[in-house]
Amino acid sequence: MSTNDPTARSPETPKPKRKSFRMADEAAADCLFERLRLHQQRAPDSAEVARAITAKINARLTSPDKHVRQSTLDKLWNKQSGAIQMLLAILETCRDTATCTYITSILREVLCLKQGKGKKCSVSLESSGNKKKENKKTGKENKVPAVKKANNLARQQCSQHFISINGTQVVIRTMIATHAKRDGNVTTEIILQDLVWILASLAPRDTKFAVKLRMLGCVRTMHLILKGHFTDNKLIFPLLVIMKQLAKNAVTTSILIRDGVITTYERVLVSLGFIPTARLRLCLDAIDYFSKNKVCCMQIVKTGLCSVLLRVFDRWDRYEGRMRLKICAHILQTLQHLCNIKAGRRALCTKKHVQTLHRFCSQCPDEPEFDGLLARVCSVITLCLKHQALPVPTNSPATFNLNPILKGTNTSWPCHEDEEDAANSDCKTVNSDLDDDGPETDLEGIDEFPDMDFDDNDIKNQSEPEESDKPPNILQCATKSGDSLQSSLWINPNERDLEDLKKYFVYYKEFGSLNKQVRLVKSRSNSRGSILEEFLCAPSCGNRSAVSSLNIPNNVFCSTDYDNGVGPSLSQYHKIHESPSTTSCSSLKIHKDISKYSTFENVYCTISSRVRSVIPFVKVAFPDMMGGQGLNQPEPLNKMERSACRTKLLSCVDRAINPESYMNETVYDLDQLCGTATSDPNAQKSFSSECLILGNTDEQEITKVNACSLKLGFESRFESGNLRKAIQVGPREYELILMPDVNSTKRHQWFYFEVRNMQQGRPYVFNIVNCEKSDSQFNFGMKPVMYSVKEAIIGRPGWVRAGSDICYYRNSYHYANQKNHNKCYLTATFNIDFPHTNDVVYIAYHFPFTYSMMMTRIWQWSMEMPPGSYLRAEPLCYSLNNNEVPLLTVTAEDTPSNPLVDREIIFLTARVHPGESNASWVMDGTLSCLLGHSIAAAALRAKYVFKIVPMLNVEGVINGWLVIL
Repeated sequence: MSTNDPTARSPETPKPKRKSFRMADEAAADCLFERLRLHQQRAPDSAEVARAITAKINARLTSPDKHVRQSTLDKLWNKQSGAIQMLLAILETCRDTATCTYITSILREVLCLKQGKGKKCSVSLESSGNKKKENKKTGKENKVPAVKKANNLARQQCSQHFISINGTQVVIRTMIATHAKRDGNVTTEIILQDLVWILASLAPRDTKFAVKLRMLGCVRTMHLILKGHFTDNKLIFPLLVIMKQLAKNAVTTSILIRDGVITTYERVLVSLGFIPTARLRLCLDAIDYFSKNKVCCMQIVKTGLCSVLLRVFDRWDRYEGRMRLKICAHILQTLQHLCNIKAGRRALCTKKHVQTLHRFCSQCPDEPEFDGLLARVCSVITLCLKHQALPVPTNSPATFNLNPILKGTNTSWPCHEDEEDAANSDCKTVNSDLDDDGPETDLEGIDEFPDMDFDDNDIKNQSEPEESDKPPNILQCATKSGDSLQSSLWINPNERDLEDLKKYFVYYKEFGSLNKQVRLVKSRSNSRGSILEEFLCAPSCGNRSAVSSLNIPNNVFCSTDYDNGVGPSLSQYHKIHESPSTTSCSSLKIHKDISKYSTFENVYCTISSRVRSVIPFVKVAFPDMMGGQGLNQPEPLNKMERSACRTKLLSCVDRAINPESYMNETVYDLDQLCGTATSDPNAQKSFSSECLILGNTDEQEITKVNACSLKLGFESRFESGNLRKAIQVGPREYELILMPDVNSTKRHQWFYFEVRNMQQGRPYVFNIVNCEKSDSQFNFGMKPVMYSVKEAIIGRPGWVRAGSDICYYRNSYHYANQKNHNKCYLTATFNIDFPHTNDVVYIAYHFPFTYSMMMTRIWQWSMEMPPGSYLRAEPLCYSLNNNEVPLLTVTAEDTPSNPLVDREIIFLTARVHPGESNASWVMDGTLSCLLGHSIAAAALRAKYVFKIVPMLNVEGVINGWLVIL
């Protein structure tokens, strides 16, 4: 810079300083707020003073000097100053219009976000949307200054403080008063406009905003303001923000719907046009909330708003960015709500509307962010089309006739078939190192316990129970007493009689007879192993006969028919095997004469033939006959392919719209094979193939030369099989329908079936179309399991994870005979590329573990007991179809150094729900460990008595993972 320049500033000349000016300005601001405080304390009724002070504060907030505005805002945002409380108090009591105008303008500046010079915005949605567009065009980030971020944070904190001091209620009451006295005055309109903006800034942050408006009677007032200003560009945005918050509340929604808000929104939507702005998004968002009300859905149909929404949706390709996704998502959610009523489905099920939705499916970009929209469009199409029921009869072939039992007739619970089975059921109980107690020993033990009263009649009843001692059926007792079945079955353990609990001693026969158990408990009072200690030593048991406790518990779990003399007699419970060297025994009738078979296959087939099923079995599944093991190798999770799932979803929609273009040929029908159409639905179905040993001919089948078949063969009539119908819809695509729950029409998830006549190298598509769970592990990497017979023959046996293009989605099949007729089934779909041609392959949801496999494993363990161990298998009860529920006792032999009575008891159960096949595998490994030859297993057996029920829901497992009702 030249020194000769007259305009040049000398280096010695100081720059102008604003520090003194700022200090003076802050002092003036402090003086102004001090005057406001003094006015509030001394002369609150002076309108002139309040008007002057608020006018000066408002002038400072609208000053062109940025520092003046900022310093004034800082004073107002400061909670310690109390300025907001004072302004609210004046606003609530003041009747001067000018003062109210100044105060509302001040509050708007303090609470509402500011965008641009002189422009206010409660929520900067619209501006942020425009900014995103500019950023995309310029490629530059629009960084928000630190001062602006601090101001926004201060406004949010001030808003929370404003809400906490009941500022929302003050503003609402002021709005009601202002709207009531509106007379076209400009000042009144300015006040109303400021109040609307203030409420719009408070609405998203006040969790009870809708409740406050309703309690103060301002809901209809807001609707009236919206109707009068829906074309006002200055008010439509904050009004839509407020109405959205009201739409979230069910009560205020009902009030607004009765007040005709849907008609108003139809006008608002038309006036906004189809320009993708934040106003349009707010309008559609509120309609989405309103449409959750069915009355609102009816009004949407009547007012024609449904057609307007579809016209907006049809322009989806003209929108950009996330605004397009949000607008489309709100419209589709509203359409889904309309499908909940018949009128809504009828309105959507027009050729024009379906074409609009289907056009979106065909033109939707192949991008991840559009997958959710595509799924919603497909859901709307399937919901609004004519309801399609599953192509199977309503009545399932898997049924039990429960009416005679529930009505208390002579029909009793399932029992042993003959007396021979009853005699074998418990004639070989084992009690190592415990001598047999004869009648004399029992009588001698009576004198040792004066608190127990034994008489001759009681002693006689031990060997010959009288009719009065026979346990009645619990269902009959419930019917006679008038109690409900549920109250009879579910008994609070704390309310049970101690004598009743003593009846469970029959499940602890390793401790000997009742008298021996009593003597052992008395002689070893410090022992902790006997579960009967607290009951047998209780003082209350002296008035009851001890022998009367020999009856079996009168509950649903002990269903043996004692009225006919079938089942274990009472005297048999005291029989103890004479040979102390025997360490294992099975009193299960399914193991009768099984020792003549040597291989696992023969034993399994024999046991499987003795199992009673609802559906008659025709074969034994090859994987189960071979042990049902997997390869014991970690396998990768399935990686979901978006394109494959999209293709299958669109194919499902196309099949719903054009069903005539598909084959729809039934290739397997269990109902027809079982003859359910001609059978009596009330007949009790119970099938057993004991007279004919079931087998498996898969090895012979795969050796036959078979011409290339155009369709697969299916079979599921084996244990745990669960396939009801297979329909071929394409050259290599099949729809599969699973069996429902017994005596029900729902609960489908497990599948296990056989496939044959396939060709190698050609993927087959399997669509299981009647799944019910809203989500599945198939969406998170799980694969079905597959077992190939040819692979097993060549030396690679075992279940493997298989399948590709796996996904899980809602289909077009609707529930039948349900209250919610609008509920759809879901499809679990996967592709299988079979490793061999003309193979026999089994496909399942998870590694199956059948009831026969469990019984075979129990037989194996009883044949391979380690020395010094103790195993007893006995029926805990009988299922509804007369299948045994086994109870296993595992421990070590009783020795003087380690008496049995001192051991603690551990109770283990598995398979409460029949679909928990993994639980059976865990239990199988547990039992293999406990009955093994390791040092740890021997130590566990020596310390504990294990009571194990390896499978509780046996009927569900046998009949294909179905729960017996």
